[in-house]
Amino acid sequence: MAASSSPLLSRLLAWFWYLLPANPILVRVVFAMSRRSRHLWLRFGYLAVLFAVVMVMLLTRSTAGTVSLADLAKGASVTFMVASITQLGLMCFLAPVFTAGAITQERDSQTFNILLSTPLSNAQIVIGSLLSRLYFVLVLLLAGLPIFFSTMIYGGVTTDQIVMSFSIAGSTAVLTGSLAISISMIRVGTRRTIFSFFFAIALYLLAVYVLGTYTTKFRITEAPINPVTGEQLSWLAAFHPFMALDVTLNRVIAPDISAVADYGTIKRYLAAYPQSMYIAMTLMLSTALVVLSMLFVRRGAKEGESSLAMRIAGIFKRGNVGDRTRKPHQVWSNPIAWREAVTRASAMSRGIGRYGVMAGGFVGFAVLMYLYLQKGSGYTAGITRQWVAYLVAIEFAIVILIAVNTAASSLTKDKETKTLDITLTTPISSRYLIWGKLRGLVSSVIPLLLVPIISLLVFGIVDLIRSPGETAIFVETPIEVGACLIVFSAYACMLGLHFSLKQRKTVKAVLLAVAVLLVANAALYSFWKAIVGSSGSLGSALAPATPFTMILGLIDPVPMFEQYSIYLGKLGVIRMNAAIGTAIFVALHSVVVYSWYLSMVRSFDQIIRKQSGQ
Repeated sequence: MAASSSPLLSRLLAWFWYLLPANPILVRVVFAMSRRSRHLWLRFGYLAVLFAVVMVMLLTRSTAGTVSLADLAKGASVTFMVASITQLGLMCFLAPVFTAGAITQERDSQTFNILLSTPLSNAQIVIGSLLSRLYFVLVLLLAGLPIFFSTMIYGGVTTDQIVMSFSIAGSTAVLTGSLAISISMIRVGTRRTIFSFFFAIALYLLAVYVLGTYTTKFRITEAPINPVTGEQLSWLAAFHPFMALDVTLNRVIAPDISAVADYGTIKRYLAAYPQSMYIAMTLMLSTALVVLSMLFVRRGAKEGESSLAMRIAGIFKRGNVGDRTRKPHQVWSNPIAWREAVTRASAMSRGIGRYGVMAGGFVGFAVLMYLYLQKGSGYTAGITRQWVAYLVAIEFAIVILIAVNTAASSLTKDKETKTLDITLTTPISSRYLIWGKLRGLVSSVIPLLLVPIISLLVFGIVDLIRSPGETAIFVETPIEVGACLIVFSAYACMLGLHFSLKQRKTVKAVLLAVAVLLVANAALYSFWKAIVGSSGSLGSALAPATPFTMILGLIDPVPMFEQYSIYLGKLGVIRMNAAIGTAIFVALHSVVVYSWYLSMVRSFDQIIRKQSGQ
């Protein structure tokens, strides 16, 4: 009996050994990529950010006035809170960055089919791809552990809090990584996956946080209210990493399990231990996603074979029997621009995503308009103006992410499919090609830009007709904001085209372009907001210099004044400065975009020839 069980045990151990520790994909990626200098600099940058946050917070707290041991402990607690939130935010971004390209890079380099021809099982391919990418993320996480333990020097931070904070960040990384692998395995194509994934994560985090924090519908009545922050625990805390982290940081207090004994077992634990339940549920969901991904590794439909569902759908699409025709396309004078703007060459030129963004924007503005027109709703002109500015900022953030994602894949997808080589054999010049790409990309996002422009125009016309005591949106604001939105969208398109020209692979070009866009806008907004924030009426002229200060400065310039009465007394000057500043900066930015375009034209042939020789 023992002899018969020994070979079985040996086979199980060997299966587990080659599934996890000695997984060929894991070993290959870890040994190859861990030697690259960019991973070293990435680890250095990650630790530098955490170290800078901790040191700035500790120095700020320790040098502010009279310092006692209690003040140091409180400062350490605040430092740990800020560092934990920063770490969790980095994990939400870095985990998809590393894992989203796990399968897509294999497809782009035409090695995925070769991988399928090996004796590797579906489980080895999926788990190896996942762990090989999560390895770097988890190493980054563990590398920051000493920095967090340094916050325990003055007290105020416990070991349990650090362990729970790292567990939440780690489980979040595993979940986002598993989801990225699942999307990469199930979805056909590589060009929309990354942007859609990041957009879905950001939308989920924002929507659930707003519902759980700013609404009372999901509050747990048995949970005590924090006397300092005034916040009460929500049922959604177990489904959101930052809300679960708030419980760990004691910003939100969970009720004792005896206080929720009347609930069922699952609800009782969701209320009393939301952070532990979040970790458990994310790991369970990650396991389910990994198992689901295994079913699609060698699925015939993904290799070009038609499935039963595809054949059934084809029957209903055929319609009349006989020859089928379609309406001919009306191509523009520049076919390159038409292809980018109208056909599926643009990642968001068609589909439910584009119309969903437009519909969501119109619905949001319609709700604000309804509340603004309702007397007694509390939405005065000032509050409405503030919410309109925020909604326009959200809409424009989505638009420029779409623009840079589409532009970054514009040239790289032509390189990967070898269609750029065919294009270069035609009389089409580099100037004609790049201008067509830019024109088509900007044209593809203009319908999305029309949502905030039309909404602002409606607000301005309504105020012009009603003639209220205070105007929410001036009638010229849509023109000013619209001109700025178009030129900044052109900026985003040029940024994407720049990386699309420089890089050979779509995944790398998109990731670099999105990262530069996020960092540059955050830096510009912080720097320019410090200048514009308290500059008074002059701020309306300076605000159009950067994208998001433009939105807040042209739509809601009230925060730039110390008192509301000063703002009301200078409305004429504010409107004139806004018009002048918009005209100046739109002209300057247009010149910069055109100069950038000429620079790309001059370097196009040299870059393409260099890449062809690699």
